[in-house]
Amino acid sequence: MMEFFKILAWLLLNVGVPLLGPIALLPLLGASEEYRYDVRKLIRRSLQDGQLLWTVIAMCAAACYEAAGHLATPEHMEISKVLTWFAIGWHVVMIVASSVLVLIGAIDAVKHERRRDAQQASDVVGAAPRVMVLSVWLSAITAVTYSATHILAN
Repeated sequence: MMEFFKILAWLLLNVGVPLLGPIALLPLLGASEEYRYDVRKLIRRSLQDGQLLWTVIAMCAAACYEAAGHLATPEHMEISKVLTWFAIGWHVVMIVASSVLVLIGAIDAVKHERRRDAQQASDVVGAAPRVMVLSVWLSAITAVTYSATHILAN
């Protein structure tokens, strides 16, 4: 039973807080009269240009660290070694992909900012940008693979 709480605590601190913490706090702005009607827009803007990918990069770096620590222990089996190297490789690829997507999101944000200024923000919520959709999917995938790497390393 104690092991379950240990895993749950690890998940909450290492996956839940980085992914959901910033987004979960934005609805608290609804308590303010000034931002009460803009909360939904603010949540969307916080995800829109790929900002969630910064969390993906950090989680992947932590997963690489955990996996590398597992390689240093002498008691791991050969199959475990292969899985560990696969986990490291996977998370390095995710770091590179996320970094490129952050760059694309930043470029798109600058380009669309000019357009938003010209239109004076008509408050029409259009289709979700590709970078935002990719950032949500990569965040979910990374949360799962980071957790699997942690389980593998322990």
